[in-house]
Amino acid sequence: MSYLAGNSPGSLEPWEEEYSQHVSQSLAQLSHKHRLIILLSVGLITAIEVSNRLSINVLLPDLQGNVAGTSDEVSWVVILYNLGFLCSMAISYWMTRVLGSRRHLLISIAFYATGAIGCFLSPHSLRLLLISRVIMGFGGGAFLVRTVILVRLMFPGSASIFAISCLYAELSAFEVVYPVAMGWISDTLRWNYAFLLDFPFLAIGTFLIWKYLPWGHLSLHSEKSYLDAWGGGLLLAALGAMQIALSRGERDLWFQSPLIVCCLVVAVVCFAGFLWWDWRPENPAPVFHLRTIWREAALRSYVMIVAIVGAMLGAGLYVLPQYLRFVQDYSATQTGGFISTYTIGLGIGLLITVRYVQPRLGGVRVVALGALMMCASSINFIYIWTPTTPTWLLALSIFLQGLSMAPLVRGASNIATGQAALFDVNDISTSYFFIRQLGNTFGVTAATVMFDRRQTLHSARLVDVANRLDPTLQSTLAQYSSLIERSGGAASNPALGAIQIFQSDVITQSRLLSYIDIYFGLAVLSAIVFFLVIVTRPKNTSAPTRPHFHLW
Repeated sequence: MSYLAGNSPGSLEPWEEEYSQHVSQSLAQLSHKHRLIILLSVGLITAIEVSNRLSINVLLPDLQGNVAGTSDEVSWVVILYNLGFLCSMAISYWMTRVLGSRRHLLISIAFYATGAIGCFLSPHSLRLLLISRVIMGFGGGAFLVRTVILVRLMFPGSASIFAISCLYAELSAFEVVYPVAMGWISDTLRWNYAFLLDFPFLAIGTFLIWKYLPWGHLSLHSEKSYLDAWGGGLLLAALGAMQIALSRGERDLWFQSPLIVCCLVVAVVCFAGFLWWDWRPENPAPVFHLRTIWREAALRSYVMIVAIVGAMLGAGLYVLPQYLRFVQDYSATQTGGFISTYTIGLGIGLLITVRYVQPRLGGVRVVALGALMMCASSINFIYIWTPTTPTWLLALSIFLQGLSMAPLVRGASNIATGQAALFDVNDISTSYFFIRQLGNTFGVTAATVMFDRRQTLHSARLVDVANRLDPTLQSTLAQYSSLIERSGGAASNPALGAIQIFQSDVITQSRLLSYIDIYFGLAVLSAIVFFLVIVTRPKNTSAPTRPHFHLW
C-alpha cells in the first residue's frame, strides 16, 4: 500500500523522496484496526484539549471575580494559552522528528496535565493561573495538528472517509457536552474544579497511546540526531516578545513605553534571524522546511484569509460568553448550553459542507459563501442584542453563527492545504494551523483592546446624554429611589441606591454597545475575506484538491 500516493509538485528535494519511502514502509506494517485505534486514542486527547479550549470562555466571568482581575488581565488567560499553543505547534513536527511520535505525545500530555493541575491550584492567584495556562497551552499545541497529520498519513484515499467519520463523531461528542459540564461544575463547586474534568480522559488516552502507538520515528535518520536549537530558540523568542508587545501595547501607550519598543525590536530581529536560519540549505533538519512551504502557492496566496478566519473564531468565541454572562446574566451552565448550540451548528455545517457543498462549489466558492453567511450572522447580532433578548432568539442566532462558520473554516483549510502532497503534509498542515492560531491570538487581543476603548467611549457618551436629559434622568432616579425606599427597609439609603442602580445600567449598556461594535468588526472582516478570496482566486482551478480533515 502506498501511503504517499497522489499528485506531487515538481522539483522535489532529496529528503522528500526519502521521506516518502520511509513513511510508507513504517505505516504499512500496521493493520487497519491498529491504525484506527491509534487515531482514536490521539483523537481522545485532542477532543479534551479542543473542548477545554472552547469551554474556558464560559468560566472567564467567574474567574475574573475570584482572582480580582480586570477584563484585560483575564483575557491573558486565553492569550497566554494561545502563546504556549503557538510555541508548541511551531516546533511540533521538529519534536516529532527528534523524539518520535509516541514520546512527543506523552511528553505533551504531561505538560498539559501539569498546566491543568496548576489552574486547579490557583483559585485566587492570577500569576499562578497565567503561568499554568502557558504550560497547558504548550502541551495542548501538539495534539490537533498531529491528529490531522495522522489521518492523512494512515488513511490515504477512500479509506480516510470512515476514519474521519469516526474521529469527527468522537470530537463532536466532547465539544457538545464539555461546555455544559464545565459550566455546571463552576456553578455547583468553583470554577477551578472544572479543570479536573480532563484527568480521567487524559489517563485513558495516555494508556492507549502508550500501548498502541509504536515506538520509532516517522522521519529521516539524518534528522533524528540533529537538534535545531537556534531555530527553535529564535522562533520562540520572537513569538513571546511579539505577544507581550501586542497585549500590553494599548495599556502602556505603545511606542511611549520602552518595554513595548524593546519587545517589538526583539520580535522583528529574532523572527528575521529565524527565517534566515531555517531557510539555509545547510540546515539538515529545520523547525520548518520553509523552502517546501514557500513552494506551496496556495498557502502563500491565502495566508491572509487563514489568519482572518482564525481571528474571527477567536474573537467571536471570546465575546459571546461575555455578553451572555455580563449583559444577560445567564449562569455558567446556561452559557455552556449556548456554546454547545454553537458547536452543534458548526458540526452540522461542516457535515453539510463536506458531503454536499464543497464537492459542487469547490474551495474558493465555499469560502465566499461562508464569508457572506458570517457577515449576515454578525449583522443579525448587531440588531437583536439587547439586555432582554429572548432566549429562543439567542439560541437560534448562535446556532446560525456556528452554521455560518463551518463553510468558512472548511473552505479556508481546503484552498490553503488541499493541493499539498502527502509527503509535505507535516510542514504544510503545521504551517496552516500555526497561521490560523496566530490569527486567533490576534483576534482575542484586538477584541480586548477594542472593548476597553469602546466601553470608555460609550460610558462617557451615555453619561453626557443623561446630563443633557436632566428631567428624564431625575425622574428615573426618583423611581429607583422610591422602589428602594419601599423594599429596602429603614436602614437603606434610597438616593445612594438609585445612583448605584443608574451606574449599573450605564455599565451594562456600555458593555452591550462595545460587544455590538466588535461584532460589527467581525462583519467587516467577513466582507474583507469575501473580497480577498475573489481577488486572489487562481485562474486555473483544475488542479485536484485532496480532502483535508478540519475541525477548529
